[in-house]
Amino acid sequence: MRARFRSPSGPDVVNRGSFTDSSGLTNTIWFAYWLKPTRHRSWLAEGMGSAPVPGAGWWREEALIPVEATETLHTHRQEQYPTGGLAEILHQQPTELHDYWGSARDRMRESSAPPTRSAAIEVHGSTVDVAVEGGICLIRTAQDWSGSNAFREHFLQKVQSVKKRGVTYLQEHPGTGCICTREIVEQDMDGRPLDRACTVAWFVSLDHLLSWTHLHETHLRIYRSFFSMLHEEQSPLDVALWHEVSVLPPGSVRARYVGCHSATGLLPLGLSRHE
Repeated sequence: MRARFRSPSGPDVVNRGSFTDSSGLTNTIWFAYWLKPTRHRSWLAEGMGSAPVPGAGWWREEALIPVEATETLHTHRQEQYPTGGLAEILHQQPTELHDYWGSARDRMRESSAPPTRSAAIEVHGSTVDVAVEGGICLIRTAQDWSGSNAFREHFLQKVQSVKKRGVTYLQEHPGTGCICTREIVEQDMDGRPLDRACTVAWFVSLDHLLSWTHLHETHLRIYRSFFSMLHEEQSPLDVALWHEVSVLPPGSVRARYVGCHSATGLLPLGLSRHE
């Protein structure tokens, strides 16, 4: 994959990480961002190269994200903390639309899309193709403590542990509207762990994501633990936090799973109807 990403039509940003999924299996994940859909199509047309090692499955989830239907929020500027994602290539604009419930919706020019509960599915042997038919919400929310001294110990021992419990709750309770969630340790391109982590989750709608963040006790505990940390430590915050949230219209999300178990990614959307 590293060689493939170095193609002339390769992505503008590549990040890497690893996580253990709900079935206890280790996944290596690459975040690849293209600013131009035409280059992404050219890259796909070049083929995926050699197959994975025997016994290993692989999956690919693609989202064509409209600029007007996505928003980002960062506690620090890129020159202070060189975090991953879109901030590597897009200038961060200060915004007054933050620090209140629902501000993510207000930062989007277009945040409405019908919620999705199903997807079209095609099965060819061990390969399953999924096309999401309704709207769907994608979030990548990240933490970077690589330059932290004042808050590092408190953040890792208290805040991160509470956040992980919240992510586990989402993973185990699809009634929240969370289709899947992944708790990822970020890595450099050679697979060495970084002092960064992120959570990536698919929700059936933005309303379901906002409802969990605003009302559910598992997220309110995360919120309280973070502000308790700020209250106890008087230094300027030196843990960088950021997120990307997108509301994706029908037809903009496709995925392929090869040799994967039925709980992988967006498969529950398609297999529930297929069965």
